[in-house]
Amino acid sequence: MLFEPTTLTSAARVVAETLESHYATDPRPVFATAGLDYAQLDAAGARYPWRGMQALWQAAVEVTGDPAFGLYAGRRIRPTSFHALGYSWLSSATLLGSLQRLCRYYRVISTVPMQLSLESQGNTHVLTEIMSDPAHVPTETAVDAFISAIVQMCRTATDAHFAPAAVAVEHADHGAAGDYIQVLGCPVHFSADRTHIVFDSPSLEVTLPGDNTALARANDKVAEHYLESLDPHKVASEVRELLVSLLPSGRSSQATIAGRMNRSLSTLQRQLQNEGMSYQSIRDETRDSLAQEYVREANLSLSQIAYLLGFSDQSNFSRAFKRWTGQTPREFRN
Repeated sequence: MLFEPTTLTSAARVVAETLESHYATDPRPVFATAGLDYAQLDAAGARYPWRGMQALWQAAVEVTGDPAFGLYAGRRIRPTSFHALGYSWLSSATLLGSLQRLCRYYRVISTVPMQLSLESQGNTHVLTEIMSDPAHVPTETAVDAFISAIVQMCRTATDAHFAPAAVAVEHADHGAAGDYIQVLGCPVHFSADRTHIVFDSPSLEVTLPGDNTALARANDKVAEHYLESLDPHKVASEVRELLVSLLPSGRSSQATIAGRMNRSLSTLQRQLQNEGMSYQSIRDETRDSLAQEYVREANLSLSQIAYLLGFSDQSNFSRAFKRWTGQTPREFRN
């Protein structure tokens, strides 16, 4: 499989702490159910497979019977849980700067294909979670935990009473609407079209107590170096992520990719060559790998998959898939 996203083990640590303190439950069997090594929690710089983390969130809900588990886990987040990003968050001039850093360095927390967009809309700022790969959709509990963690980090940087203006999630309330309002301190809209958090702009523009430009920039550098250590094929990875989002449009040529990356075509070709890669090999690998992942997703029809991979029709996709795998998509799925 081409894409193997990972997540900081600090996310799993809050799961363990919440199980023990809030639900009086031994976390070790829950980790075992998710296929995660509990001992890795104490390993410096360790990361868990993203899919294992999703299994852990699901297992935690099943063992506690609480659909709001993610909210309570997110409240236990600490600045150190976000590596250097946590420190640059606290030392930003304003919460607006903190959230901009979150958008920029989110991959420190998780390398799953996702974009965070922060946009000004009237007297508010809206932080939106955009998943670019249908094969990597987080569990509802993971989404809840992330939202709760963001609110908790804002409270840590300002005061315990901070609250966003509103929150929207794509899932139902599962009878736990009261928990969401209590934990997040704002109206929560369920079954929304897209997951987002709305902030009153003035609340993001107040100078933070920890404002320290030099410290924030120093931790930005730490975050950047950490990301480089995670991915020695950084340019190739950027090309892959852009391909995932651009393939459905049919506008995923090498020149288009180079333009999106603010590089000339020759510069992109040279950088990929330095990483031992080429655009064509990345495109072929990406299509092949995504095709297999998408076909495994029973909720995606073959026509949807053909569209996501940039094929003109389902029959062309089916022929290509058989060439890659030796099986038709239906044979592979069954």
